[in-house]
Amino acid sequence: MLSTKNQANCFNLEQTGWKYYNSIKKKAMEQEFSWSGLLISLSIAFFIVIISASALSFINHSVIAGQNNQAFSKTVAYQ
Repeated sequence: MLSTKNQANCFNLEQTGWKYYNSIKKKAMEQEFSWSGLLISLSIAFFIVIISASALSFINHSVIAGQNNQAFSKTVAYQ
């Protein structure tokens, strides 16, 4: 049990998501405008969007595959 907890902590899931992004954004907004800060903010937002879109696509394909398997099973069962 302890090793599982340690393995989960190595990912540091507290630093993912909008809450962490908003804290970074707040810190960036407190500073003067810089192109590097803008690039970092846009990069973070880009990766959040890409990861979210990939996760949603995976879920969508999984649901569709499950529905197709159920339909196939029902077709085979009736024959």
